[in-house]
Parts: sequence; structure tokens; C-alpha cells
Amino acid sequence: MHAIEAESLEDTELDVPGDVPEAEVPEGAAPCTVSGPTALVADRVFAFLVTFLPPLAVGLALVLLGLGWYRLSAIELGLMLGMHLLCVIGVELGFHRLFSHRSYEAHRAAKVVLAVLGSMAFEGPVIWWAATHRKHHRYSDKQGDPHSPHLHPAGAWHVFRGFVHAHIGWIWVPASMRPPGWARYVTDLYRDSDLLKIQLSYFAWLAAGFVIPGAIGGALHGSWKGAFLGMLYGGPVRVFMMNHLTYWCINSVTHSRLGSRPYATSDRSSNVPLLAIPTLGQSWHNNHHAFPSASTMSHAWWQIDIGDWILRALECANLVSNRRRPAGHRMAKKKTYLPRSKMNHESDG
Repeated sequence: MHAIEAESLEDTELDVPGDVPEAEVPEGAAPCTVSGPTALVADRVFAFLVTFLPPLAVGLALVLLGLGWYRLSAIELGLMLGMHLLCVIGVELGFHRLFSHRSYEAHRAAKVVLAVLGSMAFEGPVIWWAATHRKHHRYSDKQGDPHSPHLHPAGAWHVFRGFVHAHIGWIWVPASMRPPGWARYVTDLYRDSDLLKIQLSYFAWLAAGFVIPGAIGGALHGSWKGAFLGMLYGGPVRVFMMNHLTYWCINSVTHSRLGSRPYATSDRSSNVPLLAIPTLGQSWHNNHHAFPSASTMSHAWWQIDIGDWILRALECANLVSNRRRPAGHRMAKKKTYLPRSKMNHESDG
């Protein structure tokens, strides 16, 4: 089945499936939401681990390598890159394009596999991730956006603060991590029994993202040392490469003054080609904010979107259908040829 040229895609970028007024959230729609001191402690522990564990693991790997304790082999690099690819597929094609934006339909098996792979990425549970992302689109670069870099006063120091907040600092802010009424954005996902089970078993899947490469490394090396190195490179070192160095740049770099803005949007989203390959196309971010419910981020032949290539392959295998893309006249309507500086000025207004 070919991609749908979606005449129904809204002209506005505020396309948030499952969004209902907070007062209309059905009772029991979000059975596993937690609030209060317990939630705050859990969020702080998660923030501490995801902030410091990966860079510490990279430091440990470098120290042990420098001491000659091991020789870096293709096994460690393969596990790091392989787990990176699998986890980004889960986050980008599953958490993002499927669950957050409903940009295509997936066979149940594909849906479950994508949710599990994304849960190994150390970016949070699937339904929470989608709720946070939908809220981001609802208030992109305005008050209410969980991770905008543009909500601080002017000045170089505040620009730096905003960048750090968007990249990783927001996970330390309770109002960003668990704002009141966040479940209103994902009432549809809470009704999906498969996703709810995966959400509730999040820590098991997160642990699997460390255990699996460790088991493979141990088997290939034939030693416990190989298992440790497999876990180290396929686990926290991979998390550092995926989250700290690439995917989290979507919140910071592609909402900064870097890159280009071919479409007029109400935020500061931009296209940053350098990040296109490691994020599977998500760094064509201005394209995405112009047409958030489209399954492809590429709007030109030279814009690499590996995520879209994978979706096409899955479509050929009858695991994906009804991929959505914006109609040509809607793309032309949103095109802008204004200089970058003027676009930034109008976004400020």
C-alpha cells in the first residue's frame, strides 16, 4: 500500500492525537500514573542515572582501555552500533512516529517490537514519552513546552541555560517531567493493552537493553570479561552515544538558531543535516513541525531519512500500512523564502 497523501493533515502544526480537555479524561484512563513524594523521588533517581551513568561508563571504558585491561574489538563496536540502531528504531519509528503522531498503522507484532526496542533506550516508558512529546507539540517553544530552550531571558548566559535545559536539564524539573494532567494527552494509548503492559514492565525492558549485549559479548568472546565489555558498550556507552550525543540534540540543537527553516512554523524548529543519519531522519525537524503527522521527515531527494526507508521495507512485508505524507499544495503553502534572521525575529514575536 502506498503512502497516503493526507488531505486531512492540518495546516497548523498543533496535531496532537488523543488530546482531550483535562476535565474530560475518563476515570481510570491512566491507571498507572503516580504523583506525590514517591513520584518525585523516582523522577530524581531516574534523572540522576540517565544524566551521570552513561558519561561515567564512557570514562570507565576509556580508563580500562588506557590501562591495557582490554583491546577494543569489532564485537564491542558492533554491539554499540547495533544496539544504537535498534533502540533508535524503537524510539523514532515507534515512540515518535507511531505512538506520538499516529503517522502510520502497524501490525500488532511490529507495534509490540517497536515499543519494546524503544523501552531499552533509557528515554522513559512509552506512554509517558508520547505524552511528553505531544505536550511539546501543543506548546512548542512557548510556556508549557517541557523542553524548549527559548523560555529564558535574553543574554548569552540564558541562551546557554536554555540549551542545557532543552538537552538534559528538563528531566530534573518536576513541572516538565510530570506536569499535572499529563495523562490527558495519551488517553488513546492507555486503552491499548499491549502498550500498557510494556509501560508497566518498563524496567524489565530497560534492563534487557543491558543484559542482551552483555550475553552476546560473553558468548562471542567466550568469557565473563567479554560479557562485561558487551554490557558496557552495548549498554551505558551506547546510551551516551544515542541520547547525550545525538537524539537529545533534537530538543536542543534543532530548536536553536542552527540549521535552516524551509517552512513557516510558530516555533524555532530547524533542519540540521549533520544529525540526520544517527537520528534516522528526525533532525529534519522543521519539516516535522510543519507536518507532524507525516510518516516521513524527508521533503527532498537529498534529505536522508533512514526511518522512512525502514518503514517502506516494513510496508513491503505487510507490517506497516497507511503511511501519511503531506499533500504537495500544503507543503507549498507553508514554504518560506525569508532569510534566517527574519524568521528568528518573527518567531520571537
